[in-house]
Amino acid sequence: MNLDNASTTITQKYVIVYASRYGSTAEIALRIGNILKTHGLEIDILPVAQATNLESYSGAILGSPIYSGEWAQDMIQFMNTQKAVLQPIPVAIFTTALRLRDNSEDMRQAVLGTLYPYSIQLKPIAIGLFAGALDYQKLSPIVHLQLKSKNLPEGDFRDWGQIEAWAHTLPDLIESAHSVR
Repeated sequence: MNLDNASTTITQKYVIVYASRYGSTAEIALRIGNILKTHGLEIDILPVAQATNLESYSGAILGSPIYSGEWAQDMIQFMNTQKAVLQPIPVAIFTTALRLRDNSEDMRQAVLGTLYPYSIQLKPIAIGLFAGALDYQKLSPIVHLQLKSKNLPEGDFRDWGQIEAWAHTLPDLIESAHSVR
């Protein structure tokens, strides 16, 4: 057997890790994963609590809502413990925030500011900023009262077209990131 002509196929596998208290961010992670699968990527979609070993993945997409001005604590803890595994691979991040419902440039910049510390750590190939959803029926009574006192409107403000468009950009960005590493 001539080893010079032997071809080896390396399967690259990617993971989407998400934090989600009430399901909105989880639904976005699932939609992104399904789109990436249509591009031929092998994808695992995991809640942050189940994402314990990332060493077999060639890239990652991390998603978290913003609560009280920062990412969910379980996602922050995850990034800190997985930093050594995440830094050498392509990583994209996305976030959901109710304050993005008006999609103003000021709000987008404010949310990017919230993500800045994670961007410094991970140097993401893409950042997705998406409005979230608020269903008062899913909240604990205390959280319900807290958010109601802030006059936050109930509703689903996610722009699925925007989310899907962002997801469709990821395969090319991942490929480009692999070619420069």
